[in-house]
Amino acid sequence: MTKIQLHPLSHILICLVLSSLVFALSSLNRLCIVVLLSFVYSALRRAEADNASAWSLKTGFFLSLLTLKRSLSFIIPIAVLQVVFNRSGTTLWQFHILTITTGGLVWASILAIRLTTVILCAKALAVNSFQDFQATFVHLHLPEEFSFMLSYGVQLIPSFVAQFKGFIRSLHLRGIEPAKLSWRKRLQVYKLLAVSALAGIISGSTSAAIALELRGFRSIGKRSCLHRKSLGVWDAMVMIALIVGIIKILL
Repeated sequence: MTKIQLHPLSHILICLVLSSLVFALSSLNRLCIVVLLSFVYSALRRAEADNASAWSLKTGFFLSLLTLKRSLSFIIPIAVLQVVFNRSGTTLWQFHILTITTGGLVWASILAIRLTTVILCAKALAVNSFQDFQATFVHLHLPEEFSFMLSYGVQLIPSFVAQFKGFIRSLHLRGIEPAKLSWRKRLQVYKLLAVSALAGIISGSTSAAIALELRGFRSIGKRSCLHRKSLGVWDAMVMIALIVGIIKILL
């Protein structure tokens, strides 16, 4: 079976369209369709990064589910705030000043779907390498600095999380369990680890900037590319499908 290879520009357009549609729509039915498409696309992109075998396809869906699970701690509090403070619509339950209305539940669901879609699209976009972003901006005749800033920015959060987990693992190896500490001490430990991880990222950014300058990243003159990628038939079909999908969903 022939593996479908899309131009990186097609992948970026898919992520932009999906993450933009959720903010243009207010119907729960249509938003559910968009977030489902985002979940499937994110899973396929992660499977593609692992050669798209049958096992990697299952891994892709598992990783997307794991992303959703880890995002609940960020999404649920924001949705709860909508439920508590949005009092539009019919009152479903009330206890003193606490009121739950249909409008609050609807807007909590809309906001949760929007955040979920953006997170899934960001994860799918993070699969792209610097060369993929470079090929995209070269095709659009845009400065190469844009491709570096975008590709580097996409990897900042995963790098921060990886360093933070590494520090937690080091504490466990030393016999220190942050979960068993008091809330005050736990917050102090997490604050120190977060600052250390951020300092590591900044230090790594400085080293990366120096390495790029030594390699002539911003040198004057016409630049050449080792590997050039061109749009193909599948890319044209994807763009047509995006246009048709946007028209169908918005109208």
